Amino acid sequence: MSERPRELTTDVLVVGAGVGGVAAALAAAELGRRVILTAELDWVGGQLTTQAVPPDEHPWIEECGCTASYRRFREGVRAYYRRTYPLLHAAHDDPYLNPGEGHVSRLCHEPRAALAVFQELLAPYQADAQLQLLLRHRPVAATVDGDHVAAVTLLREVDGERVTITAQYVLD
Repeated sequence: MSERPRELTTDVLVVGAGVGGVAAALAAAELGRRVILTAELDWVGGQLTTQAVPPDEHPWIEECGCTASYRRFREGVRAYYRRTYPLLHAAHDDPYLNPGEGHVSRLCHEPRAALAVFQELLAPYQADAQLQLLLRHRPVAATVDGDHVAAVTLLREVDGERVTITAQYVLD
């Protein structure tokens, strides 16, 4: 079957919704750009939401050395635990709560906590249609002009539908 792909246009296309892809999509949306974020899976967040891998960070992460958006994510994970789990008062009041008490990271947490925070961060932009999230879509082709990627064609695994997205900027 050679149906013509559905076509979409956006300011920024982010192919891949791992931690970096979500951060890029949020940054572009915060700057007022229309964004399409794609994910091959049913959810966003990469290793933090699929493999129970804690963030890999330096020992001074709580004091300095991270972006404001990453700080919002970290505080979002802590807020998720404070409102969702019955914590001891000392844990609840700890500004540097480490829910998993792991030593690999200063913020060990369950994958579902990271997913909930990512969804919460994306929600305002999705609600006003500034950001569109395409789940279960994988890239299968690209239209390239020199070193500029002008469009990407994605395949939706569930039904084989193809969508071609043209964007000013494509991030992969």
